[in-house]
Amino acid sequence: MDLHDYIESGVIESYLLGLASTEEVQLLDRMRSLYPELNTEIAATEYKLQKLMQEEGVTPPAKVWNKIAERIAPHNREGYYSRTGKQQGGADPLTYVLQPRNNTITVSIWWRCGFIALVVIVMALLASSIYFYQQFRNMEERLMRLYPAAVEQRSPAHQ
Repeated sequence: MDLHDYIESGVIESYLLGLASTEEVQLLDRMRSLYPELNTEIAATEYKLQKLMQEEGVTPPAKVWNKIAERIAPHNREGYYSRTGKQQGGADPLTYVLQPRNNTITVSIWWRCGFIALVVIVMALLASSIYFYQQFRNMEERLMRLYPAAVEQRSPAHQ
């Protein structure tokens, strides 16, 4: 089988979407071991699908997620494990396999510049607040030094 024809057949897309049969998955695994460039093609196709989903995707309403969560909640079905670790019910326990994804966040240069400007402004405000607080304390000390002298000068005059 020609590799280009195999790639164009749509097996990679169905594999990534979880629609491939077990035979197709096994064949793809064998082809991946024979042709390492197939891994690159799978990664590129996965990137294209993710980009398409981000650009064209529509966020479902919250009530849709609530219905899905209710359907897959382990306590609503038989065969879940209790807190003691013993299996309840006669069915096999439910297993959820979560695979982490390599999600990266890109930040615009304008946001970075804005954040840096914000930090500089906050530091300047902090420095000016400290400076004016020290000036206030110095003025208060000078005033307190002068105040007793003013009170003593007025006291003999009032008596």
